[in-house]
Amino acid sequence: MRVAFVYPNPRAGEAVAVARGEAPDTGLLGENHLAAHGVEASIHDPWLTRTTWPGPLQRIAWSTRELVLPWEVGRVDVVFTALGKLLPLAARMRPGLTTVVANYGLNQVWRRSSAARRRILRASLASAARVICFGRSQATGLVALGAAAEDRVETILLGVDEQWFVPTPLPDGEPVVLSVGKDLARDYVTLAEAMRPLPARCDVVALPRNVDGAALPPNVAFKSRLPVGELRRLYAESSCFVLAQRREDFLFGTEAGGLTALVEAMAMAKPIVATERAVIHDYVDDGVEALIVPAEDPLALRGAIERVLADRALAQRLGAAARARVERSHTTRGFAAQLAPLLRDVVYARSP
Repeated sequence: MRVAFVYPNPRAGEAVAVARGEAPDTGLLGENHLAAHGVEASIHDPWLTRTTWPGPLQRIAWSTRELVLPWEVGRVDVVFTALGKLLPLAARMRPGLTTVVANYGLNQVWRRSSAARRRILRASLASAARVICFGRSQATGLVALGAAAEDRVETILLGVDEQWFVPTPLPDGEPVVLSVGKDLARDYVTLAEAMRPLPARCDVVALPRNVDGAALPPNVAFKSRLPVGELRRLYAESSCFVLAQRREDFLFGTEAGGLTALVEAMAMAKPIVATERAVIHDYVDDGVEALIVPAEDPLALRGAIERVLADRALAQRLGAAARARVERSHTTRGFAAQLAPLLRDVVYARSP
């Protein structure tokens, strides 16, 4: 059985770095572990977005790449992809090709879409053999919205490369808070307000758009586009990891945002403070692996950060529990072990 992985952004170069031991395999979603389960997997970066186009043609190429992908991927049985808006529908035109969609944020895409775009998205997801969600709330939400049928939706929790992100001792000296992520649902405005009076440094690793409108105090440093090795060093040197996000009904970003940074911090045994979102309850429990506070509440967020920074025993307990949960439930090898039989089922179910 042959599977082509098509990610939301190019990954072939990342896979080379992973094979060399220079990067974690978290973003590959188990592709590099499927051979152990009898699945021949490869990565395909769409031709239209591998090429640099002038001006508005680049945007057109980005929008139309899904329509031509079924004829680019070669002789494969199934495409596992995050491109669910059109690709599964287009794949029906190529006999013998099945698609499985990874849901990076289709719930929010649906909520932002017009009635016409919703009809297209519903038809596309109906053409996919399965839609994989990264949390139970995301799966039930997609079905409740009417975007996908319940019997087509599965949940596989995200995994992290736990051999790349390894536990490090809590640092001594000046406390350092770390927050990572570029999803538009990140709430660095609330984090900045929470950090303002605290006697601690905070590193924010994001994109410039994420901090637009956030009046960062002097103790909050903004960093962007760091090499993955440098990011791992920041995790190692941090006293606390904070995942601050907007309320559940915020329409921008994704409903499953923050999970990659969350599992990275968990793998490094960092004490975590997170704002309330349904999907994170599949990954951490309040008071066990993290402290969870209401969204968009700087006082509550500040109080939880202060608790972690002031109580080393609490911080160590949260971090150890987080690492144990990663080893138990959130590794990329575990993700591949769950994905492989699902891919096999959809391919063999199609066979006469």
